[in-house]
Formats: sequence, C-alpha cells, structure tokens
Amino acid sequence: MTATTRDGDTTVTDASPAPRLVGCVLTLNEERNIARAVRSMQAVADITFLVDSHSSDRTREIAAAEGAVVVEHTFEGYAAQRNWALAEIARRWGDDAWAFTLDADEWLSDELGAELASIAASPRDDTDGGADIYIVPVRRRFDGRVLKHGGFGRTWSIRMWRAGYSAYGERAANETLVVPDDARIVYLDGWLEHADVDSWEKYIAKHNHYSSVEADARHRARNEGQQRVTFGQAVRDRSVRRRFLRQRVWDLLPDSAKPALRFVQVYVVSLGFLDRRSGFERALFEAWQEMCTDLKAREAAADASATGSAAP
Repeated sequence: MTATTRDGDTTVTDASPAPRLVGCVLTLNEERNIARAVRSMQAVADITFLVDSHSSDRTREIAAAEGAVVVEHTFEGYAAQRNWALAEIARRWGDDAWAFTLDADEWLSDELGAELASIAASPRDDTDGGADIYIVPVRRRFDGRVLKHGGFGRTWSIRMWRAGYSAYGERAANETLVVPDDARIVYLDGWLEHADVDSWEKYIAKHNHYSSVEADARHRARNEGQQRVTFGQAVRDRSVRRRFLRQRVWDLLPDSAKPALRFVQVYVVSLGFLDRRSGFERALFEAWQEMCTDLKAREAAADASATGSAAP
C-alpha cells in the first residue's frame, strides 16, 4: 500500500494488502511528546493516522517525519473529533481495519506491542475467537513516578476495535465508546504507558480546561438527564466501572464536600500516600479539579437561573 497526504486527503494504491492495524492519535500542540507516541505505534501498526487540531507548534512536522499520515481537522469536541477520525479510517482503509487509539502523551509497552502485532497478523475471522473490542491496562506516571496506588495503579481503557464497529457517545467530557450488548470483549495483558506531566504549566491549563468541560457536562446532565451505566455493563466492562460509581454514588453526595472527600479517597482510602510526594500531589490535583468543576457548575446553574428569571 502507498499512502500520501495531499490537501488533507490520502491516496491509496493496491501495491500491497490493506492495513490490518491503524493507530489513531489526536493532537494539539504536542511537539514535546508526539515523536515517542508515533514511534511506539509505528513499530507495530501498518499506518499511524494523526488528526491535528491546527497546532501552532511543530507537532505535524515531527509526526510526518516519523512516518505518520497527518491531516488537520477543526476540533468540535472530544467525542466528535474521535468519531471523525474513526470515520476517516473506515473510509480510507476499510471498516474492518483494527483502530487503536493512542494519546500523544502515551506509548506502548513492549508487551502490549507484541500483543497488538499478534492480533493484527491473525486471520480476520480467527482473532481471539472473533473479539470485537480490546481493553488494555493503563500505567500512569505522575511527576516522574509510576503511580501504584490512589486508584491509579491499574486502570482499564477501551483502545482497539474495528473502525466501523462502533463510535463514541456524545458526552462532552470523559468520552466513552458505545459498547453493543453483544460485543465480545478481550482484556490484554501488556501495559499502555501514560505520562501525565511533561510541563506543569501545560498540565494545569489542561486540567483547568477539563474542569470547564466537566462542569458543563454536569450542568447539562442535571437539567437534561444523562445516559446511565447499568450494573450489567459495569460488571462486563471494567472501563466503565468508575463512571457507574460516579453516577450511582458520587453524584449523590453534596458538592461542597466533594473536594475534601476526593482527597481522602485518593490519598488515604486508596493508599495514595504510599506513592510519597507524587501521591500527595496527585491527590491535591484531584481535589482541586473537583472544586473547580463544582464552582463552574454552580456558576452555570446561577447564570441559567438568572437568564430564566429575566426572560419575559
């Protein structure tokens, strides 16, 4: 296969078989991280497809130099951006190509890379007895230390499925793939590595933005309702268990108590203190983001109430 970019599009010839595995990376100003992510994916994938939201740094140039297929697409929301990328993968390389999603600050462990290469090389109808979705364990690094406690020691994330099999639900924050009830799910053993902090200024700005998005989602959910995770879904899919607990327990607690409770949950109950300074800092950030989300959600509610009162 030959793939070249031209005016945001790709021309594909039949010089070789269609790709079995396409790595998908979304970016915005990730020049410090993107080379590592693309190299990691290029080692096992047939194609690394990078969708950039008009970065002002050298993200696109670095990714292209590492061999990625790079296009630009205006960001309209996390779920919408991911769904656009999936649709493009299906259009360019077929509905049955495996799509593996990777963030710019992530990379594959050698063990996970070997698993993905084995899956991509297997006959199409014989992969793990016909698996539809693959879920991987994520190992987080915070302030230079691998977090082993605080609820971050082993988290699960849906990362691979056929490009045309499903899409993300339209949730503003913490977007999640819609998993059909009859989906055949396989859990992989190899770790996906995630480095949370490469710049404190960037990290703080990013999570301030996330708190705004989450506050808007929380405000909308309280006024318009939200799709709730069922107990059966939480039992079957480990990646949505946190959302199940948030909806059924956390969201029912008083907002004013949540920052302190979040700190205690991460640092004390989940043994975050065993991660020493990194554990303490992460617990503080979790409490801070919870407070920011609450304050912004309350502000949105007050603004909506004032607008409603002022309406004729």
